[in-house]
Amino acid sequence: MAVAVLALSAAACTGDGAGSGSSKSTSIVPPPSTTSSASAHAKYTALPTCREVTQRMPGLPPFRSGNEKPLVSDLLAACEFQRIPDWPRVNLKVSAWRDENGDISFPAGPGRGALKAREAYDVTSKPGADPADDGAAEDVEVGEKAKWLTPKDKGSCTLVILDANAVLVIENKPADKPEPRSQECRGPLRELAKSFYDAVRMQ
Repeated sequence: MAVAVLALSAAACTGDGAGSGSSKSTSIVPPPSTTSSASAHAKYTALPTCREVTQRMPGLPPFRSGNEKPLVSDLLAACEFQRIPDWPRVNLKVSAWRDENGDISFPAGPGRGALKAREAYDVTSKPGADPADDGAAEDVEVGEKAKWLTPKDKGSCTLVILDANAVLVIENKPADKPEPRSQECRGPLRELAKSFYDAVRMQ
């Protein structure tokens, strides 16, 4: 009996049993990726034309001019509305950057568009550039963050919004030309920002 027990023990140790090979084999399955394919793409891959903006935002002054040929950004829609020869005047501009385009400072790749947009949003006052930051617009509840720009002239106010790989700039010059930092100027601009943001996202 002792000999039989020893023989069985030896077979178990050497793996000679019929089922031992299958019981010891293991398969290694890699963990599922935590990064979805959608997150690797920029949020804005196309922008509306000025005609589409006009259709999506009723109540604007008459359309005056538009520019849809980007120089600094990868995508652009800049639209001016004004009741000539009088006021009000509204300028709406959205710029966006693609992930698949590259340059010296930001090579092509996931997140490149958002980095370029943040760089444009954070730009400070330079000759020929937009004025410097005039303070965070914390009560503007669209996009990732928003700020006021230092007024370029009397009677107008400007709001800048960062959202993923796009920067929106909204300028309002009411007919009565109020003080640039007043509620009379910035109040309507907040409403314009919401409408413009929705118009851009519909693309």
